[in-house]
Amino acid sequence: MQAERESLDFDIVFVGAGPANLTAAIDLQRLINRHNASATTILEPEIAILEKGRYVGAHLLSGAILDPAVFNQFMPDFLQRGCPLEAEVTRDSAWFLFGQKKIQIPYLPEPFRNRGNRLVSLSKLGAWLAGEAESLGINIFDNTAAVEPVIENGRVTGVITDDKGIDKAGNAKSGAEPGMRLNAKTVVVGEGSHGSIFRKLDRAFALSEESRKQIYETGVKEFWKIPEGRIEAGEVRHTFGYPLPSSIYGGGWLYAFSDTEVSLGFVTSAEPERPEVDSHYNLQLFKQHPFISSIIRDGQLMEFGAKTITSGGFHAMPKPSGPGFLLTGETAGLVNMQRLKGLHLAMQSGIMAAETLFASLLTDDFSEKALHSYRERLENSEAYKEMHMAGNYRQAFENGLYTGLMQAGLSLKIPGLLPSEKAAASAENKPDTGKKHYLKWIQKKAAFRPDDALTFSKSTDLYASGTVHEEDQPCHLLITTEDITDICLKKCTEAFGNPCQHFCPAGVYEINHDADPFLRLSPSNCLHCKTCEIIDPYGSITWVPPEGGGGPGYRSS
Repeated sequence: MQAERESLDFDIVFVGAGPANLTAAIDLQRLINRHNASATTILEPEIAILEKGRYVGAHLLSGAILDPAVFNQFMPDFLQRGCPLEAEVTRDSAWFLFGQKKIQIPYLPEPFRNRGNRLVSLSKLGAWLAGEAESLGINIFDNTAAVEPVIENGRVTGVITDDKGIDKAGNAKSGAEPGMRLNAKTVVVGEGSHGSIFRKLDRAFALSEESRKQIYETGVKEFWKIPEGRIEAGEVRHTFGYPLPSSIYGGGWLYAFSDTEVSLGFVTSAEPERPEVDSHYNLQLFKQHPFISSIIRDGQLMEFGAKTITSGGFHAMPKPSGPGFLLTGETAGLVNMQRLKGLHLAMQSGIMAAETLFASLLTDDFSEKALHSYRERLENSEAYKEMHMAGNYRQAFENGLYTGLMQAGLSLKIPGLLPSEKAAASAENKPDTGKKHYLKWIQKKAAFRPDDALTFSKSTDLYASGTVHEEDQPCHLLITTEDITDICLKKCTEAFGNPCQHFCPAGVYEINHDADPFLRLSPSNCLHCKTCEIIDPYGSITWVPPEGGGGPGYRSS
């Protein structure tokens, strides 16, 4: 949109209203308030939080299990203040599923144990934290996507927000408004997994080392109401095996929020080297196993969602700071796949970001050196120690489930055993759509018919996600005409059978193979998980934020 942008000045701009940035903003404002209560020089910084969802929490999704120790540091009276935590974990188990059978893993190593932790809806927690932030006078701008970092003289000086009211052809509709330029002394980026601002900063400042490539998974989740008497509040189950072959990393979970509410989901590896996967289909098969179906049968689906998970571990963490910016939470790679947790790490990073920003406000020094103290805080923290201890847990599974379990198990006794880089997949795990197993998978998937009681189609689950977009806007999934013609309709068809039709959990991509083949996109279905950009074997898809306010509308996830 070619129009003059309004420019607003802030001291700190937070990109993303997730737990890391909300914690940072709250803790920063409390540090400021304590300082102002006794200081002669008053600090009155302008702070803004940008949230692309239509409300805070709309795009937040996880299992989730929270290690509550972080709240003892951040907000000791969190329960008295109404923090919406669910049941305390009282029973914890891990299982290997195969066929219609199951085997319980007899011993849970310490990192896998969850007793005393709390189950939590991340969307509810985000909404509650937003209320705490607003009560301190912090400005939260929902329905507002940051689409571009402003980089001047080698430093980030702000962000550009999304244009409003642009039609599919790129023309301004009645009432259209150009995005704003928000200037800031520091931009704090906490977008979650594979964020669009982070990717641009990564390219501009080389934040990630190529030899230690990040790894991702796609997690899909359903929230159910179930009849009483089937499970007790606080029970946690994790699974390996069915419905995945041992060559593909993944697993399932079932968490009892109450005696009648369960969170269940399935995680599937999202790798361009192995794009022929379908996380949504895996979840439907997972629910058919008696171990899960016996709990949820005759229940009611309440919500569905999907997100990608940053799982590369310690050696894949990007540089957490740079000139004019900090990275927090999952954007900083702070997810411990060994413990299957990241929420407490995200909040710890927010506390350290707040301390760094407060020190800069006191000295009016936002130089790269001053912001580098965030990295020093992080490297001397319990969060960093935990990530280091977990090492590259996820990489141990690059050559299969059984090798990974053995190597990960031995590493608990022999620290340092895990691979230091992303392992190369063995030859038998590399994609080959001509293999019988792949053709058999395609045929089985094509024959699958959801019963709309226990299992559901992508369109039915999509409805349960509350996803809404402005229909008349430019497509936010960018693929060049040349790539559609040469890659999507030729190379990818021949080499992979167009896996975009499978790996997208929302059914955004459809290939018509008639005499004149074409690609049909349904961007209004998009769940903002970014699986497509991550797993696309040719790198031809670029995900950019649509108009702010679009996307899922999670309430319980």
